[in-house]
Amino acid sequence: MEMAIVMARDVGMDWIIHLDTDELLYPGGAAEYSVRRSLAEVPRDADMVIFPNYESSVERHNIKDPFSEVRRLAKKRRCLAILCLPIRVAGRSSTLYSELNVLVWSLRVSMFKKNYDHLHKDTYFGMNKEATRGNPNYFLTYGNGKSAARIQDHLCPNGALRWHNYAKSPNEIKLEEAAVLHYTYTKFSDLTFRRDRCGCKPTIEDVKRCFMLDFDRAAFIIASTASEEEMRRWYNERVVWNDKQLNLKLLRKGMLTRIYTPIVRNNAGAQKLIVTSQ
Repeated sequence: MEMAIVMARDVGMDWIIHLDTDELLYPGGAAEYSVRRSLAEVPRDADMVIFPNYESSVERHNIKDPFSEVRRLAKKRRCLAILCLPIRVAGRSSTLYSELNVLVWSLRVSMFKKNYDHLHKDTYFGMNKEATRGNPNYFLTYGNGKSAARIQDHLCPNGALRWHNYAKSPNEIKLEEAAVLHYTYTKFSDLTFRRDRCGCKPTIEDVKRCFMLDFDRAAFIIASTASEEEMRRWYNERVVWNDKQLNLKLLRKGMLTRIYTPIVRNNAGAQKLIVTSQ
């Protein structure tokens, strides 16, 4: 991450944020659905911006890829889309135009549990037990969001979630609508993935060496000691949101939310890419 800061400064970036491969930025509340617009509206004296995290709440057990696995909309529309992405080519400001025929779809994973920073405290404390569903904590994994840092002198990482500055105490603000979407344990295979990457014994004491979070520890133990049938039953009870009445209740209270982030899929693989300098 130290090298990422250096590289960001070299190419003239204004902000840096560390995201894992199971996370997406959701620029809620920003005009044009733009992360750039969200950060442009941050006060100049703010050194860091917290994006509270929302956690995926999967509604079925057989998802293979939460990012690309999709469901057809009621009406399928074929359209021609022009995607314009700002890039840098040989130090010049350029634009990448991608012209393609696309189909519009909707993501299969659309329900998320909102961060307590975006909830009224009465809602959070009043419905916490129902939303936790017998798991160790409100979120299965982390719950303190991710931060973006303004590129400046003496910036340094402070773990995977925060940044620091050697020369001062950073001024930090929290966004009221934007969030990090965390797609955690969206696939049943995530259980065996965690088991296979760790050599710990499946005991309560030993797993503390490899996993910080209670749910990760429990998932590792069940994946290491149970049959596949028992694992699937555990996964459905602990991860999958099968209770439609509870889901509706928490959606109405605002504890759960649906985010239908649109995606475009390339039709027949045909694309025309044009780079123009400005």
